[in-house]
Amino acid sequence: YAGLQIPCLLNDGAKIGFEWNKGSKYWRSMTYGEDTMIGSKIAARGSAYEAYYIWPIVDKILTAELRYTQIDYDYTGSNSFFGDDGTPYTMEEAKTLANMGLGAHPVESASDIRFMMRYRY
Repeated sequence: YAGLQIPCLLNDGAKIGFEWNKGSKYWRSMTYGEDTMIGSKIAARGSAYEAYYIWPIVDKILTAELRYTQIDYDYTGSNSFFGDDGTPYTMEEAKTLANMGLGAHPVESASDIRFMMRYRY
């Protein structure tokens, strides 16, 4: 995991952030909580990239955020529990099994973009 959040020089109080996560073949998330519509980036067995921009609308009370997440899977089983769904196959192995009728075609990559507003009281 590596990340960086820096002040945006174009907008006073705004922040720009970048994150990178890398999960190995047997990587297992501590929780199964989702932080995107495509699944948890920290549970990915592969590489996850995220870029975001946060800007204040009302100082320390209301902020807006634009976030983009890209996940490139190296192995199947991300975001899964232990058992058949959690077995790590390479993408090529999973495609071969799917073509033989022994499984579903794997998701090789996914992306998510979102806009949100946060109110602090």
